[in-house]
Amino acid sequence: MTQTKTRYFLFPHSVLSEPAARCWATVGAALDCLRMVEPATLPPWAEPLCNQHGLEKDEGFWERVGVVLQGYRRVGTDFGQDGLMAALSREWSLGESPESRSHIQALLKGMAAPPADPAEWLLTEACVFLELGRELDQRELELVGSLQNVSRLEGQLLETLGADEEEEDELQRALETANPPLSPEWGHFTYLLRLRIGFWFRLFSRLALQDDRVVLTALNRDVVDEVLDPFQTERERRGEAWRRDERVLLDLPRLDLLGPEPFQDFRLAFQETGAGEHLARALDAYVQDETEENRKALDMAADALEEAVGAVLERVGPVAGPGGYRLVLTRPLDVRLSDVWRRFDRQGGEELGGDDRLQAPAVFLHVEPHGAS
Repeated sequence: MTQTKTRYFLFPHSVLSEPAARCWATVGAALDCLRMVEPATLPPWAEPLCNQHGLEKDEGFWERVGVVLQGYRRVGTDFGQDGLMAALSREWSLGESPESRSHIQALLKGMAAPPADPAEWLLTEACVFLELGRELDQRELELVGSLQNVSRLEGQLLETLGADEEEEDELQRALETANPPLSPEWGHFTYLLRLRIGFWFRLFSRLALQDDRVVLTALNRDVVDEVLDPFQTERERRGEAWRRDERVLLDLPRLDLLGPEPFQDFRLAFQETGAGEHLARALDAYVQDETEENRKALDMAADALEEAVGAVLERVGPVAGPGGYRLVLTRPLDVRLSDVWRRFDRQGGEELGGDDRLQAPAVFLHVEPHGAS
């Protein structure tokens, strides 16, 4: 089967944090993501960089999704976010079929045409769950944004006080004693992650993407670990070979520390270098055909991109702050997309599976802060 295109699909979330978006913006490739009910949650400037894909279903399907979704939203309104999360955990942790879930049945009671096709139940359930997950993730992003504002205000306070380096350290420790810092990497979006992974594949399997090769692109290492740890455990228990084959593709500074205007200046100047598009072509070639020649070409393109980022930052304004971000590529040995789906959602995989695209090898990209492992 000839692969015609490589797609980098946000997996299994439909939100993109500012640090992750800025990291991805250096790679000259579009990002794809699922849209359940509402659009994916993206920084406004990043919306043109992301192609959103939704299900093509009839009015009756979306009516069912809307009824169930509003029912769960009322739980969140009446009992708060913790109450909603408790309800979701209870409903989806029992391993029942979607048509037997008591709350879903109660919400759909009285509708004229309940779905008879088991596949429709599975897709309805996945749409509702992933949309609720997106809303929870959006609230977490808003909280992280508030924490970043607090961090900036603390920095301005120290500057206003005119503290020298020693005094600044003492004041910073005092501030942290009263208000322990929560970094921009605090939010991990791991709530019911196993279910998200399985339900994501249900919706992805319904998209018409021809023979495109897919790279699962995650917000953090937790997603990739969640997927691959069970495969590693099983292979090692059987005494079989296991190779995760993980490599750091890019090392980048904290671009999220740039203000909106300096970052826009950086983006425009960086695009003129062509380094992002060069990397995208090399990455596509390596994903399609893992040869030594393609690996060396990818390494050279990555080095050139990192140099271009540094050169542009010298012109538009250096990034002042510790740490940075890495883009990590993982190609596990003998793990297919269909294997991942069935491990995390056997019912959906058996009922909705059979797509030849899902026989392709599972390849992952994820963003992580320096020091993560």
